[in-house]
Amino acid sequence: GEPILASANFAFRAGFDPASRLFDPDLGGGGLLDVGVYTIAYANMLLSALPEQVTGLATLGETGVDEVAGYVLSYPGGRLATLSCAVRVSSPQSARIDGTAGRIEIPNFWNGSRATLSAEGQEPVTVELPHDLNGFEYEVREVHRCLAAGLTESPAMPLDETLATAGVMDALRQQWGLRYPME
Repeated sequence: GEPILASANFAFRAGFDPASRLFDPDLGGGGLLDVGVYTIAYANMLLSALPEQVTGLATLGETGVDEVAGYVLSYPGGRLATLSCAVRVSSPQSARIDGTAGRIEIPNFWNGSRATLSAEGQEPVTVELPHDLNGFEYEVREVHRCLAAGLTESPAMPLDETLATAGVMDALRQQWGLRYPME
């Protein structure tokens, strides 16, 4: 089937320290830049497009950075992504794709090794693909491959996609009134 709705959450509870990279605005603190980026990039990848509209809400903590946030991205063809991130609460770090013929659920999507497909009228099927090391080896291998090939960017994550993801985060921060001192 066709993917219609993507959802992803990346949240963890960090101990509050106003001088830490997670809470200090001088260090680009907040959940969006730390872990929210994964939810946005994942939704763009799953829905094979860039969002047409971005709407979100966030709770800004005492240092002025986003500590809990929820956002909705609207894609061509009436497709949506409902996403969230946080650095003040723990919750499952999972993703889900709902489509016209079923759904796929991925626990720990940012470093996932398992997915469950639930197709309408069929028993769910779980696929497990263990990592060679910790899941980050794929990024290292891709960087090595690109350098060896003389590439300045990876076709797996081209610069325009990276900039588009940054643009979504900028739009959300603008809606939240979150501006960093270095901007």
